[in-house]
Amino acid sequence: NNTTTTCLQNGLTMKATQTLTTAAALLCALPTSVVALSKVETRNLDVAGDDASRGLMHVTVDFKDECLHKHKDECIAAINAKLAAYPELFEGREAFEFEVNKVREATDEGYNIVAMRLNADETTVGGLLGDGMIWYAYEWCLAADDCYTVGPWDCDVGIPLLPEQCCKMIQDSVPHEDMNGKYLECYTEFPVGSPSNPVNPGRVCIHTDADGIVVHIPKNE
Repeated sequence: NNTTTTCLQNGLTMKATQTLTTAAALLCALPTSVVALSKVETRNLDVAGDDASRGLMHVTVDFKDECLHKHKDECIAAINAKLAAYPELFEGREAFEFEVNKVREATDEGYNIVAMRLNADETTVGGLLGDGMIWYAYEWCLAADDCYTVGPWDCDVGIPLLPEQCCKMIQDSVPHEDMNGKYLECYTEFPVGSPSNPVNPGRVCIHTDADGIVVHIPKNE
């Protein structure tokens, strides 16, 4: 199975990492301190690199207002503005590392891959919501006019399944190749805060559609 240590949501994304420094001009209006503080969530998970050595309680900030359904450039500018206005929320950082990823679409390479989010211990399948449910975003098409919904699959049957067990169940439920001659394949990903994907308070992952519009709520994690 393939693995990933980048922050991913809703399965496999097409990675196009951009590292940007704090904008010189503040392009978006700043939120009030009350609004800014209301989006804060403290976390005490596995933390990467220098942040672990600093022994900090990680603070996750929700950038919904700044980003959701907006263009990624506007999103990045607004996040940089918030960082400049409220450095105390971000352990005094001067810049974020932005990872900009286009979400996978049905026409992309790898459309036939089912992403299995693991639990924090990385041994069993947890699913996006931690309930063991694994989802596939597209219909499975045997022909252009013969498509049907597959999944979701419950990979927690009282005891969370191992990735190999979960994948076998998924593949057994969809035994036929699609109109492109492909079968369902499985892909494991590590949740943020797990040993292979530790919290990085200086990282902000931004997921966009093909037009650069942000489709998920970014956080620094």
